[in-house]
Amino acid sequence: MTRLQIILSVTLPSLLLHAQNSRGVYGDAALDSLLRHGIDLTLQHDYDSARSVFRIVTQKYPDDPAGFVFEVGVIQTMAMDYEEFIPGPEFDSLMMLAKAKGESAIGRHPQSGWLHLLLGTALGNEAFTRAQGGDWFAAATLGMSSASSFETALELDSTLVDALAGIGTFYYWKTRRIQFLTWLPFVPDRREEGISLLRRCMDQGVYNRFAAMSSLVGIYNDSEEYESSVEVANRALSRYPRNRIFLWGLATALERGQRPTEAIDAYRRLLEAITNDARSNRYNELVCRLKLLTLNMAMNKREGASSALAEILPLTKDPFPEHLAERAHLTIGRIRVLEKELMGSVKP
Repeated sequence: MTRLQIILSVTLPSLLLHAQNSRGVYGDAALDSLLRHGIDLTLQHDYDSARSVFRIVTQKYPDDPAGFVFEVGVIQTMAMDYEEFIPGPEFDSLMMLAKAKGESAIGRHPQSGWLHLLLGTALGNEAFTRAQGGDWFAAATLGMSSASSFETALELDSTLVDALAGIGTFYYWKTRRIQFLTWLPFVPDRREEGISLLRRCMDQGVYNRFAAMSSLVGIYNDSEEYESSVEVANRALSRYPRNRIFLWGLATALERGQRPTEAIDAYRRLLEAITNDARSNRYNELVCRLKLLTLNMAMNKREGASSALAEILPLTKDPFPEHLAERAHLTIGRIRVLEKELMGSVKP
């Protein structure tokens, strides 16, 4: 995709006064347009252009956290898409700036619900990064602070439906992680409440609609509500048909929901999206092709399985990055077993 080129013909103020209209949208039309455009580019996987947009926000609104917060989100989405570790010092600095700018701006405008929403997002981003690094205590602490900021945002401005994405996600996964304690009176089960809040954000949100959909797909797959997962994934894919994150969710739901023919079609769509990307994503391609091999064999489609095997074997020859090496080793081991089964050396 062609790199984004934007020419701004007006000089924007260095600090937005954080007015929202009745729909919970940033009151400054120029900034609102930039945010929406950057989110749209992110969902199209045009990560470099999305980061360029949010850097324009940072340049034009240097005291506002929005540009920093949304650029952090782009980097995290890209890392998830490509199965990468989130970058080190540069990313950490950006993440800390997002949080510091949010806290500083709230000090100047304590009644701005939007600023509390942005701070909640910044804290949630940091919680995600800590969890990825294995620091679960810090992740849990930051997650609680993030949810608290989102709740404050809604108390200050009930139109900020986007805050429900963070609250709903927190409510579900907090309960899920301590599910064995929910019989205690002080540990309520808030999973259904979390799902309800996420669905409201999906229907009414402005900036976090697709973030809410992504959370819902993961949650529905986790709770084995596969029909609901398919519904939400297809809704997102109707707008972004080549979005790899939603294609993964759809294919997973169809496979686990015992719909193998449709699952094969979904994995083929995903494989096309992976292989047509300008950037190589060999590990995800390996896993996707393994899914196609497994499904074809389960359905006794020998021709389809043989084709899938022939296409997957070249991907197993070169080493994978250190952080993927163990997972790749297990995946390749599974491929070798299926290869023997298919060739008749080992009976299924």
